Amino acid sequence: MNPAKDLMIRPATPDDVEALYAVYAELAADGAVEPQQAKPLRQTFDEGWVRDRAVYAAHLDGSVAGGYFLRPNFPAFAAHIAQGGYLVARSVRRQGIGRKLVEHSLQEATAAGYTAMMFNLVMESNPSRHLYESVGFQRIGTIPDVHGTESALIYWRSLTG
Repeated sequence: MNPAKDLMIRPATPDDVEALYAVYAELAADGAVEPQQAKPLRQTFDEGWVRDRAVYAAHLDGSVAGGYFLRPNFPAFAAHIAQGGYLVARSVRRQGIGRKLVEHSLQEATAAGYTAMMFNLVMESNPSRHLYESVGFQRIGTIPDVHGTESALIYWRSLTG
C-alpha cells in the first residue's frame, strides 16, 4: 500500500496552518527543525513558515500529514528564485509523502514563474538530503556548525530545463 498516492495537496487553510504548527512543534521537540531560537516557537514558526509565503498542506485520511512553503528567496534582488521548506509528520515518514511535497512544490514554483529553487537543509545528517538530490537538487554550499557541530546544506535546482 502506498499512502502517498492518496495524498491531496492544496493551499493551506487557517486550520491547516494550525495542524502544520503541531507538526513543526513535534519536530522541534525532536531537535529536527531550526536550531534553538531566542523567540517563542510559535513566533519562529509564523515568521519562518507562514508570513509572506504561499503555504500548502498535504492531507492524508482526513489529517494534515505535512506541508511546504514557497516564497521569493531575496524579494528585492532575486525574486525569480523560490525558497522552499518542507515538513512531514513523524507518523507518516518514509511513505513517499516528502517526495510528493517536493514534486508539487516544483510544479507550483514553475507555475508561479520562478526560474530556480533553493533552500537550506538545517542539519547535514537529515536523511531527506537523499530525496532532494534524487529529484535534481544540487548541493551548492555548506554553512558550518549551524546546529552544534552539524552543518547546514544549501540546495539549488533550475526550474527552466
